[in-house]
Amino acid sequence: MGHWGVAESLRNMRRTMYNLGRTCLLLALGLMPCMIRAEPPVLVTESVRVWAGSSTVLRCRQDPGDQLVMVTWKVQLLDNSHCTLALNWENLTNRNNCSERMRQENTSLRIENTAVTDQGNYTCETANPLGNFFTSVLLDVLVQPSVTLELNKLGVPECRAHGGNPAANISWIPEGSISTNRAMEPDRSWTVSSTYTATSSNVTQVTCIVSHPTFPQPYRTSISTAGSDMWKFVTIPLIIVLIVGLILRWKRRQIRYYYRRGLKCAGGTEEQNKEEMEPYAIFTQKINTVYSTAFETTREP
Repeated sequence: MGHWGVAESLRNMRRTMYNLGRTCLLLALGLMPCMIRAEPPVLVTESVRVWAGSSTVLRCRQDPGDQLVMVTWKVQLLDNSHCTLALNWENLTNRNNCSERMRQENTSLRIENTAVTDQGNYTCETANPLGNFFTSVLLDVLVQPSVTLELNKLGVPECRAHGGNPAANISWIPEGSISTNRAMEPDRSWTVSSTYTATSSNVTQVTCIVSHPTFPQPYRTSISTAGSDMWKFVTIPLIIVLIVGLILRWKRRQIRYYYRRGLKCAGGTEEQNKEEMEPYAIFTQKINTVYSTAFETTREP
């Protein structure tokens, strides 16, 4: 060590001795507390994802050492309900007002048959003579949705991702007019339904793409839309025939009414009246024939 290194070491030693002497003087005069308490270390919140139905273990990341006094888990669920599990290490007494599926194992928390309703924030607090230590864990529970793609009652492609958590994302190929709805089920899982309307007459097949954390790759399923417009060619003609039939029926009743009224009001003998009303009778017969044909057509499946 050179001359400058020795000089720097002596200066650091004198500075340390000076600070130590000042601290001792302040302690002797009662101007400094005897115990200096540090701020409790708080770990950054971490996120944990588990499958529904699995056994989940949440761990405290701080090691309190051999002088552990108490471990407390504070649970804040997503529905704003909360509960506490506490274990006193000195007399081994515990307190638990959470679900029976939750229990403490040393400093860890175990959840059996994990459900979507268990999602929330779990905070572990350990205490020893040195202070309190915290670990905060955000728990997410995964449920894989079931996917269906079919033509609905209107002949429109409809893709559904039922019972998943979190809610799935649905997209379509090719692009078109899309309407998407999300609904929460009683078990707090999600059902997402999306309908597709083509913006081009050239579309004969569409593909539904469902993205979800439980799928290694986006799930794809396709359906043909060639028959989605057949209802137009079947329903519309039937509606037209039905309307025409109703009009003809109404006309027939009118003609009958005027025909009978004409027979009563016309002068002369019955034979003369029949000759005069013969054109009306022929027209009525034609109307009846057309009406019967239209009615039989509407009855055909």
